[in-house]
Amino acid sequence: MKISIGILLIILIIESVYLLKILKEKKEQKIKYEEHDRLLTEYVAANLDMEKQLRDTQHDFEKQQDMAEEIKKIQEQSRLLKHDMKNHTLVMLSYLEEDKIEETKKYASDILDKLNKMYTYVNVGNSLLNYIINNKLSKAKEMGIEIKAEIENLAFSYIDSVDFSALLNNILDNAIEGAMASKDKKLELQIFNKKGFDSIVVKNTIDVSVLENNPDFVSSKEEKGHGFGMKQIQKITVKYEGYLDIYEKNRMFVVGIMFLEQ
Repeated sequence: MKISIGILLIILIIESVYLLKILKEKKEQKIKYEEHDRLLTEYVAANLDMEKQLRDTQHDFEKQQDMAEEIKKIQEQSRLLKHDMKNHTLVMLSYLEEDKIEETKKYASDILDKLNKMYTYVNVGNSLLNYIINNKLSKAKEMGIEIKAEIENLAFSYIDSVDFSALLNNILDNAIEGAMASKDKKLELQIFNKKGFDSIVVKNTIDVSVLENNPDFVSSKEEKGHGFGMKQIQKITVKYEGYLDIYEKNRMFVVGIMFLEQ
């Protein structure tokens, strides 16, 4: 049975039209799918951002609560000390009236020891900075570490609060651990602005060189102090285009970070 060329052409035309229709539908489906995918991606991204904001808000609230408790604790210590000072003064006066000089000196020394163990609350107008400094240094004080702190009111607003918290907490944790491992147990903290740079300098006493014995800052049970979080400190410093300087001087391990003021 023979089929004329005209019929074949009609069949080919019909098939072509049908094929074009299918291709058009697939193209429309692809566009529709891509649009759905775009909307879904935007939705997920928006929700992730909201979730992050919620976590940050919750984190900030918890820090404020913890800081309030810390302030309350210090205020209570101050109140008790003030209440006791009258009695302390009367005791020392009674010793002096009886010419008990050595007893007076010892009693005064004991009072000074108690005062030294109290860490004075730092308030520099930056709630996050306040909380981290007071939390870490008060604990260090309780551990018997001698502390020297010089802190300016700097905002560090150009650094994300989570990053700033990780940066300062890691530096201070390392310094506290390093100081505790040393004989002298001293820690120094400086936060200041000089020539347009916001700077953080943390020093702690050492008995042996960290840079010679553990230059890669490997954290382990055998190598305690300065290993923990050093990579994170370096990463955050690079992220905000800062400058990290690590060195040793006068039996002190020093971590200095500078950020260009923004």
